[in-house]
Amino acid sequence: MKKKDRKSISNGIAVLFLLTGLFLYWTVFSSNNIYVFFGIILATPFVEAIIYSILPNSKSKKKNNIKKQVKKKGNTNSSPNRLREDKDIIASSLEDLSWREFERLCFLYFKAKGYKPRETGEGADGGVDLIIYNRHHKAEEAIQIKHYIGSGNQITVERIRELNSAKRNHKCVLSRFITTSSYTKDALKQADDFKMVCHDLNWVKNKIVKWQEQEREKVG
Repeated sequence: MKKKDRKSISNGIAVLFLLTGLFLYWTVFSSNNIYVFFGIILATPFVEAIIYSILPNSKSKKKNNIKKQVKKKGNTNSSPNRLREDKDIIASSLEDLSWREFERLCFLYFKAKGYKPRETGEGADGGVDLIIYNRHHKAEEAIQIKHYIGSGNQITVERIRELNSAKRNHKCVLSRFITTSSYTKDALKQADDFKMVCHDLNWVKNKIVKWQEQEREKVG
């Protein structure tokens, strides 16, 4: 309802309240109490204000509809399987990335650093997500990536063993695990036995996120 319509209706009801009150005051109750008379007069603007506030506001309704649309759109975009363009991934925070986008971010990072990464396309639980060329050891390295930020999930010993086995399928001697969370003690011990490199959220922030920020500055 438009503001003008709300004002007209509230004014009309207030006038009706005033006339009804005065009619009852003089005709029905035949009152001469001046306090009651002024009470009716003073109450009229309050009645108008209350009625005006109760009437629906078209602007508020429109805002609510917009919020619902934005929320719906946001829920759609936050799908765990979402994969946006590289520029959008680089522009997003870790919290806004799907697991596929975080894997892609890691790919872009290693590519920028000259590691010649390859995506395996094995999906969420394939064991190996990326293969990079380790220049120091002159060998290919299998990487598994888990985007668990804010979930409270830790990388367990089972995940470490999974990667250690999966790397052989890709004929990789080296292996590396990257997560946006942390590792259990048993997982780190097992990784040490396998000579597997483990990176947690702190490493991601110090390396990948800092690289992200540098890339954003280039664009900006």
